[in-house]
Amino acid sequence: MSFRWMMGAAAAFALSVSGNVEAAWPEKPVKVVVPFKAGGTSDQVARAFQMAIQENELMSQPMTIINVGGHFSVGSRQVMEAEADGYNFLLVHIALMGGEGGGMFDFGWRDYEPVAATGQFCVLPMVRKDSGIDSVDALLAKAAAEPDTLIFGANLGAINHMAGIMLQNTEPGAKFRFVQIGGGTANFTALTGAQTNATVLSGAEVLNFTMLPDGSDNPEAQIKPLAYTGAERHEKLPEMATLKELGRDMEFCIDSWWFAPKGTPAEAVEGMAAALEAASGTDQIEAFYESKAFAPVFLKGEALQQSLADTWERIEPVAKQAAQK
Repeated sequence: MSFRWMMGAAAAFALSVSGNVEAAWPEKPVKVVVPFKAGGTSDQVARAFQMAIQENELMSQPMTIINVGGHFSVGSRQVMEAEADGYNFLLVHIALMGGEGGGMFDFGWRDYEPVAATGQFCVLPMVRKDSGIDSVDALLAKAAAEPDTLIFGANLGAINHMAGIMLQNTEPGAKFRFVQIGGGTANFTALTGAQTNATVLSGAEVLNFTMLPDGSDNPEAQIKPLAYTGAERHEKLPEMATLKELGRDMEFCIDSWWFAPKGTPAEAVEGMAAALEAASGTDQIEAFYESKAFAPVFLKGEALQQSLADTWERIEPVAKQAAQK
């Protein structure tokens, strides 16, 4: 049974569910906060779903995307503290667990109503082309020989920080110097401008920042990926070996999580989940996933709750280690 068939069936079901709740929800535009600057992976996800929902008329009211720059905790807290009226949502990822587990802020994923998980992406360690570092082994050898000297751009407590911790853990003695930069767009700028020596970017960001629309390398790109953190090579990045192929025991792939403030009415949570599920089966989202190196994941309800709990169990020890850096 194909994924496309299953998602088509899910979309039909979701549309019927959505139709049942539209009389009460939504009655006004729905706001989704992305706690990162425009252009990064989460922003791309939000806008892809916004377009799919709008073009396929999956909600009776518009979805508005609000980017909140700076540290991701700012926008995340805004939604946590927002009115639980069914019109405030958050699109974030494992960074929320990283910040909580690392003690960076006093709230976390359990302080929201989980709505859905959509699309999974993996990350890639990045350096500048002129760095003289041509492999993960060379990067980690330098981090071990000269600990605390390689500046690793991160959003402290977020994906790139935890990925950097996990990466250095694969080489005895390796230690990066993590500095607060921000999300993917900010780290791309910092690395290009030689303010940092390394970072990680998502597959979507790598394709966006280093490749031309036809899939060929952009000769003007000043940065390069070294490896892929997925379980196997991705068809959009076929030349990029996985870390496991290179003898490094590391995988790091992330779902996008949609949350609402605690106490949000069930009809709004279920209605938003239904719209996202229906959008996941559209041509727009399928094309987005394919073009941006995403795996087509969708979770809600008990399956989502279990996935969140399992992820927390895996990531909390890494987050605690990150807090010491």
